[in-house]
Amino acid sequence: MDAITRIKQLGMPRRNNELWTFFPVNKIQAPEFPSECSCDEDFANEDDFAALLPVACNARKLVKTIADGENEMAMLKCNNDFGRTVLNIGKNAKASIEILDNKVMHEICAERFDINVAEGTELEIFFANPANDLPLTFRHFDIKQAANSTVHFANVLQDSGIGRISARVELNGEGANFDYRSLNILKGTASKHQRLTILHNAPSTVSTQFVRNILDESAYASYDGQVVVGNNCSQVNSSQLVNTILLSDGPSVSVKPVLKIYHDDVECTHGNTVGELDKDQMFYLTSRGIPADKAREMLTKAFAKELFLELPDGAAKKRLMQAL
Repeated sequence: MDAITRIKQLGMPRRNNELWTFFPVNKIQAPEFPSECSCDEDFANEDDFAALLPVACNARKLVKTIADGENEMAMLKCNNDFGRTVLNIGKNAKASIEILDNKVMHEICAERFDINVAEGTELEIFFANPANDLPLTFRHFDIKQAANSTVHFANVLQDSGIGRISARVELNGEGANFDYRSLNILKGTASKHQRLTILHNAPSTVSTQFVRNILDESAYASYDGQVVVGNNCSQVNSSQLVNTILLSDGPSVSVKPVLKIYHDDVECTHGNTVGELDKDQMFYLTSRGIPADKAREMLTKAFAKELFLELPDGAAKKRLMQAL
């Protein structure tokens, strides 16, 4: 089934669809699709509207291959409203990929990334673009990891519009490790949403989902994460943690962690905290002559930077820290 047929079969996203629980689906305008799909791949099993949208709109596919054992850094930027990128990272390679925003003003932007990570490979993929006012953006990642591969996925989101990051990650080989870290710094009416599905399909695999939000005015953030541990997948370790600071009475956050575990020899956790800046810490700083605005800035920056401290030293960590 081609992407156009499948997306029409699914219809527009609805709030009763668990993939779109927290997203303001009324903001999505029904797109006009081409009469024919230029991609002949079978998408009969794809259920995410955002994952199908670039393909159904005949986005030109960019394929990038990094050979076995290579060490490469690259930047990717979509120059159209819809984009699709396929990354094939070879065995024992090391790659760092930064994703840049498309600066063209448009009603909707949708990108899809299909990433195949071979055995023993280390990949970091990240974005920390300056704030912009693009009204509606989707960015979907389909990641497949082989044995003993590591993916560090990190981002800073501070746009003023509505956005959704979705990812479907398959840990298909023993020793595969997926580490996801995301920071939302939002104010005004900004609305950012993250929807992750992590499939532990092999034993001794590890996944980490760590999200922090700094929200002000009428901003809204949501995290919807599902971890599935397959049968006979022993020694799996997975954690989900969302921490949120509300800087005023107006912002809000929604969090829905889901664990589906089909094996008993695993360690899977989830946690969620929501609060204000620590009053004792504020008092300590202001009592030593630091203005309240400066004290607040110091505490929020420390909260933000802590999220990325455990990333390996490299381009991603440097760029993300600079963005704060």
